[in-house]
Amino acid sequence: MTVKTASKTAEEAVENVTEETVKKSRGALVGVKKGAEAAKHAASKVASAPSKILDSAVYGACYGISYGAVFSSLMIAKLLPTNGVAIKGFHDGSKVAHKDFKTHEGKRLAEKAAVQS
Repeated sequence: MTVKTASKTAEEAVENVTEETVKKSRGALVGVKKGAEAAKHAASKVASAPSKILDSAVYGACYGISYGAVFSSLMIAKLLPTNGVAIKGFHDGSKVAHKDFKTHEGKRLAEKAAVQS
């Protein structure tokens, strides 16, 4: 009888984790859909002037992509263990990317200054 109870408890735990993962995945999907809807809404408010049409289209597309990417990333991060190697990898990768971007930007500004001299 103890084996059945332990087996049921393990099955219930797996089922609970699975249900929570599905719920969080749905939340990420909702975020992506919300971003897409916001982009469509922004595009539907386009004015008649050609420059405003382009501006609104670019804004709506960028807003939708940004919202979907960030919201989905945050939802995925919630699925991962807090002190796990995946989170550490994301953290370290983002730090190095930020540092490399600053280095690249500094080189670009130095080259621009050298050309203007």
